[in-house]
Amino acid sequence: MHLSSFLPLALLTSLISAQALPEQIPLPDENVRNECSHATACTIKLPSSYQQIRSSKPGAAFPQNSIFNATQIIATKDYTDTLLSFSGIPTGSYGCELTFNSTLGYPIISSGSTQLNVYALPLPISAKDTYDTYYPNGGRGPPKGAYLFGTTTIITGQKAVIGSQACKPSLGYLIRIASDTKDGSVVFAAAGSIGGFYLTHNC
Repeated sequence: MHLSSFLPLALLTSLISAQALPEQIPLPDENVRNECSHATACTIKLPSSYQQIRSSKPGAAFPQNSIFNATQIIATKDYTDTLLSFSGIPTGSYGCELTFNSTLGYPIISSGSTQLNVYALPLPISAKDTYDTYYPNGGRGPPKGAYLFGTTTIITGQKAVIGSQACKPSLGYLIRIASDTKDGSVVFAAAGSIGGFYLTHNC
């Protein structure tokens, strides 16, 4: 679902809450073993959490959840980024690949500039992380210690491979609107393999 003009965050949040979402939600990946003992291709790992950080409350840690929200309003310097965390990646895994996938008709609320930058983080994400954790000097700029992992535009009904990297027991990403000059927003409720980010790896 694309909106023709930029909408405030509060309205976007109410719209995504009103959508008819699939009942499936991200659950712990109970079927993936903690160690790899033989070759297994394309094992899927769902995120352990989505978590927002906001420039309007730079020192506040917001609850981990299953909502993706990347929103920015340039004029007021109001930025919301999402931290994406994966944990319990089996020892011996390799070829960790981050992917977004959604089924046709999966509700995505978007407006303005919708291209996303995905930054790989050097340390595991903590529930205590805040905007100040990644932007200690305020402002915008690249997140502290992170590197640009990939860029993508999320469209319902399409699959997008973001990039691949060496596997670690925990991997984390910061995702935000890519533009430095335009307002934009992408909001959706993750629903496992139906819609959202996931990681694949080999053993």
